[in-house]
Formats: sequence, C-alpha cells, structure tokens
Amino acid sequence: MAREITNRDDIIAAIRRVDSISELIAQIGGQFQHELDLDVIVFGRNYAGKQVGPYAHLLVYDAGETIIEQGSWSANTFCLLIDGDLQVTISDHDGVHEVGVIEPGQTFGEMAVLSGSRRLATVRVANNSTATVLLLDRPALRLLRKLPKFGSALDKTYRNYGMSLALREIQKYAPTLFDEDLLKRFADATRYVVYEKNHVLFQQGDPINRFVFVKQGWIRRITGAEFNPFLAASMMGLDTSLNVDFLGSGNCLGFEGMERSAHWQYTATVMTRTEVIEVAMSRLRNDADLRQAITEALSGISLADDQPRPVEPVDRRTVAAAAKEIETGIVDGVNLLVMDMDLCVRCGNCSLACHKVHGQSRLIRRGIQIKRPLVPGRPALQNLLAPAVCLHCQDAECLTGCPTGAIARFSGGEIEINAGTCIGCGDCATQCPYDAISMVERGSQGTSAISIAGMARTAFSLAQPALPEPVSDLDDLLAVKCNLCNNTKLNPPGTKHQAYSCEENCPTGALLRVNPREYFNEITGSIGLIHKDQTRAIGRNIHRGDPIAKLLHVAGILFCLVAGIAAWWATRRLSADGALAFGWLTMRWLTGLVGLGGIAWVMVYPLRKQVYRRRAGPLRYWLLSHAYLGVMAGLVLLVHGGTSSGGLLTSLLALSFDLVIATGIFGAACYVAVPRLLTAIEGEPLLLEDLMARRAELRESLAALMSGITESKGREQLKDRMKRRFLSFGYLMRQYLRREELKTMLAQARASFTRESEALDQAGRPGSEGQVLLEAVETMATLRRVDALIYLHRLLKLWIAPHVIFTSLMLALMAVHILLAIYFSGK
Repeated sequence: MAREITNRDDIIAAIRRVDSISELIAQIGGQFQHELDLDVIVFGRNYAGKQVGPYAHLLVYDAGETIIEQGSWSANTFCLLIDGDLQVTISDHDGVHEVGVIEPGQTFGEMAVLSGSRRLATVRVANNSTATVLLLDRPALRLLRKLPKFGSALDKTYRNYGMSLALREIQKYAPTLFDEDLLKRFADATRYVVYEKNHVLFQQGDPINRFVFVKQGWIRRITGAEFNPFLAASMMGLDTSLNVDFLGSGNCLGFEGMERSAHWQYTATVMTRTEVIEVAMSRLRNDADLRQAITEALSGISLADDQPRPVEPVDRRTVAAAAKEIETGIVDGVNLLVMDMDLCVRCGNCSLACHKVHGQSRLIRRGIQIKRPLVPGRPALQNLLAPAVCLHCQDAECLTGCPTGAIARFSGGEIEINAGTCIGCGDCATQCPYDAISMVERGSQGTSAISIAGMARTAFSLAQPALPEPVSDLDDLLAVKCNLCNNTKLNPPGTKHQAYSCEENCPTGALLRVNPREYFNEITGSIGLIHKDQTRAIGRNIHRGDPIAKLLHVAGILFCLVAGIAAWWATRRLSADGALAFGWLTMRWLTGLVGLGGIAWVMVYPLRKQVYRRRAGPLRYWLLSHAYLGVMAGLVLLVHGGTSSGGLLTSLLALSFDLVIATGIFGAACYVAVPRLLTAIEGEPLLLEDLMARRAELRESLAALMSGITESKGREQLKDRMKRRFLSFGYLMRQYLRREELKTMLAQARASFTRESEALDQAGRPGSEGQVLLEAVETMATLRRVDALIYLHRLLKLWIAPHVIFTSLMLALMAVHILLAIYFSGK
C-alpha cells in the first residue's frame, strides 16, 4: 500500500529533482516565476470558498507494488518517477513480457490522459527496491504544459508513444512479416505527424513522395476538385465528375507509388485532427524487404484504400451523410445516443425518464440531424437526431478545462462528474462542443420516491407533467451530464447488461444508444481492421432489426386469431350457457374470464409507464403486449356478449369497450403515420414549445407587415386574397400532401404575387410597398407551415384523453357488470 508524504517542502524538493518540471520553482529576483501555478499544484487554493487543488501527491511504493495496471481506465492521473526502479510489462496471449524500465526523472501514464484510452502497460516497482513517485492529477497537465522543457518533453513522448503503439499494432496484425530487425528499420524510416483540421496533405497530380498510414482521424479523398477541395462534398450533386470518399484510422495512402514513380490521382484533406505515420517513398524503393513487408501487412487492413482513387458511389446521399457524421465528430463518440425521428412520437418520455432518475433531465431533444438512405440507391431516408447528450468522447474536450479534475474518465471508460469536487465554474460546459453539460443548483439532483398509489393516480392523469423550477441560486452550481445511468438502481452491481432509462422508457424504440462505427454503415468500411472497434457500446441495433419486436408481432397476431376463432368455435359447438365443469363454468363464463384476464394485463401498462428507476423491461415491448392483448380481449368479449345487446348496462359496457379499442387503434395509426409526416415537412426536429413561440412571433410580424401596406379599397382586396390563399384549409392540406421544402414553397408563394408587388411599387413608393407585400406573403406561408406542424404535434396526443376517459368508464361499468353477474349466478 502506497504511503503519501504530505510535507510540502518534500514535494517541492521532489519537483526540484526532476529537470522537466524544475522550471515550476524557478525564481526571478527572489520571487517564484510561476507562483500561482506552483501554489495551486502543491498547496491548493481557495477561490470564493471553493477548494481548487492540490494536484501533486508524493507517494512511496514498496517493492513489487503495482502503480498502473494494464487495461484500466484510471486515466485521470500521470506520474513522475523521483527515485527507484520501475519495470514496464505488457500482457498478451503469449504471456507477460517486460518491455522496458522507467528511470528517475521520466514521466509515465500521460498517454492515457492525453488520448483518453486504457492504460497500455503495467508499471510496478522492481522487487529489489522502493520507489518515490510524484502523482499528478489531470488539471496539472494544463499548467505544466506552459513550461518549455515539460511541453517539449511531453510532445516528444506523445509522438514516440504514438509511433511505438502504431508499430506494435501493425506487428500484432502481421506478426510473421515483421521481425525485430525489420520493425526497427520501419521505425527508423518513419515520422509521426499530427495534422490539424483542413490541412491539405497533397493535391491531385502531385508526385507520390511518401507513404501514409492513418493512426487516428479522418482524411477526405477528392477527384476533380482542383478549384477548392473543401467545396467538393457540397458540389457533388451538381457536378458528377466529382467523387469523394473518406478514409479513417487503419487506412493507408500511397501503395501505388512504392515501386515506381507515380502521381496522386486525388486530393487528400484532413477532416479532423489526424495523426499519421509517414514513410519517405525513397526509403521504401531502396529497401525491397521493408517494402514487401509493408505491402503484405497493410494492404489487407482496409478495403477502402484498395481503389487508387474515389469511385462513383452507389448513392451520393451516403457521402453527404458520412461527411456530416465525421465533421460533427459523432462518429468518434464512445457511446452515442440517436433518435429515429420517423419513430419518435414526441411524447417527451425520454426527457421525463432522465428527470425521474437524476432529479433533472440531462437529455435535450435538440442536436445534430443526420439524413441517410435506409438502403443505398433507394429513395427512403432515415431521419436521425443525435440529441445534446454526452457522447463520452474518446478525446473529450470537457476534461481539459476543469480546475479540480471533478470531470474525469472513470473505471468503465465513461466520463462522469464528481459532485464532491465540482466547484460549479462551468468550464466543462463551455468546452463541450455538443452542449451536453448543464449547470444546476447543488442539491437539486435528488429524487423522491413515488408510492404505488401515486403511480396509480398519475397513470390515468391527463395533466401535463409539472416543469422543474428554473435555476435561481447562481452562487452554488453543479455541473451535470449523462452518466449512462451508472450508480442507479437501473444498473446495480454485477449487472451484465447496461440499461439506460431514456432508452428503456421510449414507447416506440425511437431512442437507442449505439456504437457509431457499427451503426453508421456508410463509414464502417472506411475504418481499418486494426481500429475497427475502439468504442465501448452497446446493445442490439433495434433500428436495423428487432427480433424480439418481430416475435411479439407474430405471436400477438397468432394469439388474437387463435383466441378469437377458438372462442367462436367453442361457443357455437358447446353453446354459450351450457355447463362445462364445476356446475357453474360455461363458455360465457370462460370467455368472460379470459377477456377479463386480458384486460387486467392491459391495465398493467399504465403502471409500467411510471417505472423509471428500476429495470422493468423496455417499454416498447410492453406497448406491443398492451395492444395485442387488448385486441384479443376485445375479440373474446365480443363472443362473450353474443348477438344480444342485453340491457342498458351491458350495451353501455360494450359501447365503451368498442370506443376504447377504436381510440387505441386510432392512436396506433397516429404513432405510425404522424412522426413520418412530421419529419417529412419540418426540416429539422422541433419541439412543440418552439413551434408555439415561432407562431406567436410570425403573427406579430404579419400584423406589422400588413399595416405597412397603405389602406385602400384595392389593397384591402389584395389582403383578403392573400388570406384566402395562404390561411385557407386547402393551403394547410398542401403542407401534408406535397411535403415540399420550405424554400421551394416560399419561392412559389412569392412568384404568385410578383405582379401585384411590381404594381404596388409603380403606384406608390418604388422598392417599398412591393417588398413589404412579398415579406407578408412569405410570413403567411411560413405561418401555415408552422400551423401544420403544431396540428400534427397535437394529433399525437389528441387520442389519449378520450382513450383514458373511455377506459375509466369501461372499468367502472365492468366492475358493476361482474358484481351483477356474480350476484345473479348465485340466485
């Protein structure tokens, strides 16, 4: 067990002994040059009552103790060896291998901090010594990098480690081709380069002077883009001579120039921060053995680089989708949340589920929209939304600014915030490019338990859920974000499969957490086999295929048919009131009991909807059982009632039950059709609250514009004609039937009033009233589009109130009916 030395003088003495960080205690005129940084690293500081630091911890390890374990995710600290002997070992299928030693003054562990990856090796103290280690928290790295010696050493170390890791991966992929001598020659011939976004690697027609292996990042290949390679992707639809594709990590460029002089047949640009290994082509042409080994080892890693130039894609829409996935960075997320907007019924249950679990919702239904073909070459599109939820990025920007290290990568690789050390500064929230971190009042993240009675009451409530109170105390804030529902009852210790409350409580399966490199098949083939799976996700892709749902559909249909036909056949054969057993059991009683059992299970669904904090099975499967058992109960009870309507009570019961089924079928139809209609006309996913605010804004603008048209008899007629055209029922239906883009619709609207606009300019003030008229036309047309979206949103909820009312009425009448049946059967 490591022992910590807490004496600050000893820590400063240890810093003085390490050359790379000794500048931290450099003095000028008797004053520390980096006094503030030294203060927070060694002593810690108090800012407005909130503790920041210290970041340095001096530890003494005994012989044989492990400091870093290979494969662990504790990537929030790095170390400096002060004195002692440390051994570095790597475990693989052949056993444990010692790969080196760490000498006093060297850093170790910083690669995992910088790259967001697992620990690459095990570091332990040699058996014949003890070791003194300076353990530094992640925030110290940001301060120490300002020191010239440390910054230079860190950059050199990063490149050396990156190079050695890449070479090790290549050797592991092709162990028979690279012996130690050949691997050393490969290392001597290469350089490790980091390119920033938009860097042009080379232009089409340039001589091939180097071989490039992509260690990490993305490269765009373009043909026919001599004018501007950065506009090529957007010009593909207009110029068929342009072809674009993408190469991710594990790909190679330059095979065609290894043996003879050749020229690049495409332009290559860097799409994101990219790390590559480059080998001068002259070295490869002069070393036949190395050239042959590289060709045999790396030519089969990826199929994407087999073509010497990008080819015509099967569907150019896949290129646009892949470009957006890469440029936004979502394809490199470790654990990505996606919403299929053609399945999303805009119920908000995902955000509510997050709120119920954490005390405030960490899921904002706004974000990055992706349109991708379901099947390349076919017209159908999948409309995806990647909402503003934490992606648990591999290279997470939010980690770099935290002054206390409260936001860090934890044992499972996920990024989480330690509420105990968070000081509410908001640096992580401002750094996150996806707006996935929110600031809330400290203490507001607690949740209260709900009783069974409370669940029953809310199950049949028609009221909208109460919105949380706005943040009012700005002095004591806490950063919160998605933590994958860890440390909740959804994921108790020992659970084998991760459960997410938002995904579990989506009634249609629209919400899904995925491995983006597997989910987005348009980029799957662009990643080399070496780096195929560097993410930590996920369950079954129910958007591509949900066998459980298909099984439930088949079983539900068969069950309804079998139950209905069996009840009808048995009643016809045995009669409804003929005794079957026990003297009282008849087909009427039997069908009634079976129908009652089906209704009893159907009524469990509203109670399941109130379960957010515990595992209860995905809500989408409960909804399917709710629907099919309801239909089954309806068929059996139809046989139970027979051809006679009975008395008033029985007639009312049958009518209420029919209305329950009718409203349920109407709701199911809305759930299938309305989301697809919404995504077809809305452009990008919009919340109902946004639409209502936009409608109010458009109405105010329209009133101001209409008043700007001079009052006269002719112009009053013009206003009436505009209203009859754009605010009519027919123009509303046009939104649903044509589903044209907003730009196209507005252009046609302006064209229909161009002559009137020109007449107004000629009769009045040139360039004034005519322009006002066209603006009013655009505003009216846009207002009708917004109205159409609002009506669709309301249609998704319109059926719920009558369905609940008729269900409550049916249950009340059924209770009376059962009591009467029991009473009269005893007579």
